[in-house]
Amino acid sequence: MTASRRSLMQESNEADDAVEFGGSMRAGHFTAQLFVKLVVTRTKLVLRTSLHTFQIDRENLRGLGDTAIFGIFKRGIRFHHCQPNLAQPVVFYPSMDREAFRQRLRELGWE
Repeated sequence: MTASRRSLMQESNEADDAVEFGGSMRAGHFTAQLFVKLVVTRTKLVLRTSLHTFQIDRENLRGLGDTAIFGIFKRGIRFHHCQPNLAQPVVFYPSMDREAFRQRLRELGWE
């Protein structure tokens, strides 16, 4: 089997294992409120908007943190990272309960 075929098979398997979450996000000065998807695979987190795609590889994720405005509004998860060419901060505001979202990330091996 050629290396390119192995790579395609690995990408296909990873796509099969991908889990999507809806919500809104912020990366540096860029903010998207609608149609944001966080795609979680074994090796990366990908935030997709209608205009941009932002990726954090597993080895570049330094941790997760809670964030909120005035403690109760706009409750999100901040991705602490060292991904090259990706702005700080990266925050995802899940459309589901934040604690349920964190639990699901733990189940997927991202904590």
